[in-house]
Amino acid sequence: MLFTFLVAQVFLNMLCHLKFGLFLFFAFFMLVMSFFIYFFLPETKGIPIEEMGRVWKTHWFWSHYVGEDDFVPGGNVEMHKGSNATKNVNNAPN
Repeated sequence: MLFTFLVAQVFLNMLCHLKFGLFLFFAFFMLVMSFFIYFFLPETKGIPIEEMGRVWKTHWFWSHYVGEDDFVPGGNVEMHKGSNATKNVNNAPN
């Protein structure tokens, strides 16, 4: 909300000084955001939430930031309340 307010406050002033260049200014940032989305955010359509650890672990950039403890092989994770937020279903006692 803060940045929306700032853009609304400075838009007319920038328009008077930059004229058509203001729209090139915004187009440049749209281009930067599009490149970021294309190269840094993997496609997740049709991938269940349990497999998202594998998606981030195999990504060329984000794999440097995802540790082994962040990824459960097989995706058998059960969410529950309590001190242990997640547990591996395969190793859980019956």
